[in-house]
Amino acid sequence: MTEVFNTTFEVSLRVLLTLEVAGGGQLSADRIAASDFITVYGREFGISKENLHGENTYKYGEFALRREMVKEALKELVLDAFADVEDTANGVVYSISEWGKGYASKLDNEYARRYRTLSAKVREYLAELTEREALRRINEKSLLSLQRGGLNG
Repeated sequence: MTEVFNTTFEVSLRVLLTLEVAGGGQLSADRIAASDFITVYGREFGISKENLHGENTYKYGEFALRREMVKEALKELVLDAFADVEDTANGVVYSISEWGKGYASKLDNEYARRYRTLSAKVREYLAELTEREALRRINEKSLLSLQRGGLNG
């Protein structure tokens, strides 16, 4: 069986759910990556009681790779017509397409429901932050983790 964890396919499903929760709002790739990371590791940010993906010593180290995987996932989602892309004065932004909404609605399992719930909380958490501030929060948590003596978590 082909491994689907930590692949662009897995990330694309989470990106699609993130765009769905955004309710048609336009998000940059970095905002999507930050939202996904905080959704998956919500406990670290006071969003949830536990991390959706469990404990991971290297969680902060994976953020740089996740940003790149989100960009690749977005390319695939746009090519497959699940997401729309627009070049605005503030940069490139993405939103869920009608086709993507239909597909996302079929993602109905415990993981998808939990992800949506946490993603909505993260949306509120990030609402008052600029993209730069959101990324700074992740970097600050990473530094605190290293100072506490953890490898990266």
